Amino acid sequence: MSACNLCPRQCQAARTQTEPGLCGSRTGPGFFRVAKTMVHHWEEPYISGTRGSGTVFFSGCPLGCLFCQNHAISQSGEDTPLPGSDYSVHELADRLVQLAGQGVHNLNFVTGSHFAQDIPALVQTLRSRAISIPLVWNTSSYESVATLRSLEGSVDVYLPDFKFWNRDLSNKLAHAPDYAEVAAKAILEMQRQQPETRFDPHGLLIHGVALRLLVLPGHHRDALSIIDWIAQELPADIPLAIMNQYTPVPDLKDKLSGYPEMVRRVTTYEYQIVVDHAQNKGLTRLLGQERSAASAVYTPDFISPDA
Repeated sequence: MSACNLCPRQCQAARTQTEPGLCGSRTGPGFFRVAKTMVHHWEEPYISGTRGSGTVFFSGCPLGCLFCQNHAISQSGEDTPLPGSDYSVHELADRLVQLAGQGVHNLNFVTGSHFAQDIPALVQTLRSRAISIPLVWNTSSYESVATLRSLEGSVDVYLPDFKFWNRDLSNKLAHAPDYAEVAAKAILEMQRQQPETRFDPHGLLIHGVALRLLVLPGHHRDALSIIDWIAQELPADIPLAIMNQYTPVPDLKDKLSGYPEMVRRVTTYEYQIVVDHAQNKGLTRLLGQERSAASAVYTPDFISPDA
């Protein structure tokens, strides 16, 4: 790769060992850097179901939130390669066939936008091997519309986060002052590609867009602005998971030293204000979380062998 422009950072990196991308990737075309593959039981009920979601955690991330629970695989130092292993298209397809054989409801690609150029070939390979379960694109929404359009026909379910609305907040916590503008355009493109929300007879999402909104401590008003946008721009019955799972990560204490509110959990008061606002705005397909969801126990173990 001579100059990468897959994500909104447009860093133009060669993505080699000596010139990694801002996402941390040193992997060229035809290969994926994968931190972990697993049967994941902790996604939304309409994703994980009873048999789990066949999940691929790609290494690296174009957004790089300072509070990332998956920081062990999403971020690396300048001289430290991202954790994980490199897979060719056919090697990753082999692993996904194994996951599908375990009875998972879908294949769930987490933070894969910096490998998007090879996703259509991967999906085509899977389909040639009679793998027909839905493909879920699990994303921060910091995506370019052009990259998303390259995925059209490959993705069945888009599972985007909408993380920030305020430019100063997204600049402080992700060095991305343009996040809200980029995410809004990206989600509208996802909705264009998958305008119809479809569930199977067991309540599993097989086509459509399902949104996620993580309430951040001290910043619940930012979430209210995001809900205003959702209510104005998207169908009232779009699935929206309002998440109460923000968990301070001890390893990130130094990075967050300037943001004292980010070293605590969301209060019940903050969370309930956001849920009430979504209901008052007429959004009808809401999924909430108990406060007990804010626990490191729900962060995957990225060290143990793949399951």
